[in-house]
Amino acid sequence: MIIRLSKRLEQFPEYIFTRLNRTIAEVEKASGRKVLNLGMGTPDVPPSAEYLAKLGEFVKSPEAPLYPGYGASREFREALQAWYKTRFNVTLAPDELYPLLGAKDGTGHLPLALLDEGDEILTPDPGYPGFSGPVGMIGAVPVYYRLTEANDFKIDIAELEKKVTKKTKGIWVNFPSNPTGQVATLEELRPLVAFAKKHGICILYDNAYAEITFGGYKAPSILEIEGAKDVAVELGSFSKMYSFAGFRMGWIVGNRDIVAALAKVKSQTDSGLSTPLQKLGAYALSHPDAEWSKEMLKSYEERRDIIGKHIAKLGLTFAVPKGGLYLWAKIPESAKDSETFCAELLTKKQIVLTPGTAFGASGERYVRVSICANIDKIDEYF
Repeated sequence: MIIRLSKRLEQFPEYIFTRLNRTIAEVEKASGRKVLNLGMGTPDVPPSAEYLAKLGEFVKSPEAPLYPGYGASREFREALQAWYKTRFNVTLAPDELYPLLGAKDGTGHLPLALLDEGDEILTPDPGYPGFSGPVGMIGAVPVYYRLTEANDFKIDIAELEKKVTKKTKGIWVNFPSNPTGQVATLEELRPLVAFAKKHGICILYDNAYAEITFGGYKAPSILEIEGAKDVAVELGSFSKMYSFAGFRMGWIVGNRDIVAALAKVKSQTDSGLSTPLQKLGAYALSHPDAEWSKEMLKSYEERRDIIGKHIAKLGLTFAVPKGGLYLWAKIPESAKDSETFCAELLTKKQIVLTPGTAFGASGERYVRVSICANIDKIDEYF
């Protein structure tokens, strides 16, 4: 019997890291050697012991195994409101926030809430693949705007003006950026808010790496800009901020109509963020472990510098990023292309880098190098 699958599957590619994991397994089996995986961006600093102890308490509470209900618990809501006020001086009303099962929950479901078949959404190239895949699933169209070395991997409003059409519903924006590591200031974000208002489109601002910054830089919230809530929502993540990646915890804040639309979609797809995890999120937001955060950032910064020195031996060149978990490096002129460079490196040296083309056509001749990796034996690979 032939199972008839959805034609929708033909409208988007398999997620790049699913394929990469299969390739890694094949190379390890063939070579008999563990690969040095600098491809995946998985936060690997163990979470604060204080937070894990609290989670143990929360899991044992009588309400822990029950359905959590939809939306934020009062505890989670008040903690997130207080954190946004303290961190960004942004005031959030109760209907301007919603807990997510990780920020990817937002990137996956926002297209269902905002886009119809044939609609367009402006999408960074290079950019996080999660911005475009779900758009293709529903027959909408990601229209790519380029982030180039010539423009310091920042947004060119003039280019956006050429790409926006009557079908455009919104724009994905991500700083600190995955994959480039580029950051943005409020002054650089203000023209985006004006652009969105001018064309009647929404801004979907992925701020998942806001707390992974270096050299004294502090990432802003787009909601700090006056009037931004008229057009913008922002995604946040506990994954990078607290090393809670496997717990799948995040949030959306901002424009109440978009928040409500996403909540309606999610009411059909899940039953909310579990009570123990909402309690954990609330506790972490309201009880910062400053020493743990300092050591976490120190670990990433040290590994960034060590990995940078090693990959330079491969002829890779890059700017040292102020945010995020990656180095965005240019391959040597002698290399054929990004995919070939990465394939040969994996086969010959058992080192995994992600080809820049995984993040869009403009990623050609670049690779993304993760700085959250076990590098205890890195000298053996270079």
